Amino acid sequence: MNKRVESVDVLRGLTMAFMLVVDNPGGPVYTPLDHAQWNGFTPTDFVFPTFVFVMGVSMYLSMSKSGFKLSWKVLKRFLLLLGIGILINWISKCVWNKAWMGFETVRLSGVLVRLALCYGLSALIVCLVNEKWLGWIVTLLLAGYGALLLLGNGYSEGADSILHKVDRSILGLNHMYMKGKVIDPEGLCSTLPAVAHTLIGFMVGKMLANKEFRKMDAWGTALLAAGLLLMWWMPLNKKVWSPTFVLVACGMATLLLSLFHYLIDEKGLWKHTAFWKVFGSNAILCYLLCDVVVWVMHLTGWHSGIMQWMGVSKFTSLVYALGGMLLIYLIVRPLYKRKIFIRL
Repeated sequence: MNKRVESVDVLRGLTMAFMLVVDNPGGPVYTPLDHAQWNGFTPTDFVFPTFVFVMGVSMYLSMSKSGFKLSWKVLKRFLLLLGIGILINWISKCVWNKAWMGFETVRLSGVLVRLALCYGLSALIVCLVNEKWLGWIVTLLLAGYGALLLLGNGYSEGADSILHKVDRSILGLNHMYMKGKVIDPEGLCSTLPAVAHTLIGFMVGKMLANKEFRKMDAWGTALLAAGLLLMWWMPLNKKVWSPTFVLVACGMATLLLSLFHYLIDEKGLWKHTAFWKVFGSNAILCYLLCDVVVWVMHLTGWHSGIMQWMGVSKFTSLVYALGGMLLIYLIVRPLYKRKIFIRL
């Protein structure tokens, strides 16, 4: 499968568009557009994990062309994601404090940093390990992390959690999310199941490339069922990226990708997908533009001015977020029309 798979682009774009709405609310948000307080989930909790899953699918489709060999391209993508992620954290800190800040208190984790680590570690694994062992590696990562959570009080929100202890000892309080007051949703330990998450996407990418759609449906159903069954012993929790969360999120994403493939690639029933592909073709750029929009609106005071004009409510908050998403669409659409795709 050498050409671009439209269903993958659409799923990536739909996920990114949703992420832009979630990341830029005008004020109070509807519960479905907010994260679960702790255990449990809302639709929003599956947005970023779906993007991680699609990254794994895309890894297979792109790396299969080079024979799954480590290359400068892989290393460059890892370093750029990591460097830009930390740089964005620093700029955000300066913007919110309205002053130039040193790096000594910059958060060293975050969305782009997690993407970098998941991409880099997963690429290393798939290039160095025989493909037949990937399932066992995923199982080992999830089982080991599950044991760590249960034995290390990992489901606690306080300083007694093993997740907090590891981040505090390695990163230091000044470099942690909210300066260590809460569990970091992109912390170091929870990167392990996120790598397993990426590898599941990679294996589903192989099924997609080999046109094993019944197998995709079977595995998606099995992952979803296993996660829902095991959540009675290991709660489903996005902030700690629990093993059950991985299973449920990957199961849902697999089934959704299978459905998209049937509707778009196979039957051509869903033809009007250009809106979503605009976001999917330059996904990382869209994410970075969202940060820029937030910074500008904050520094100029336009955010508070607009919300005061509309009236602060959950509805106007949603309208504001949708407006921000559409603004980014208008910025990126000319690039899509000219087939300009900015890839790291």
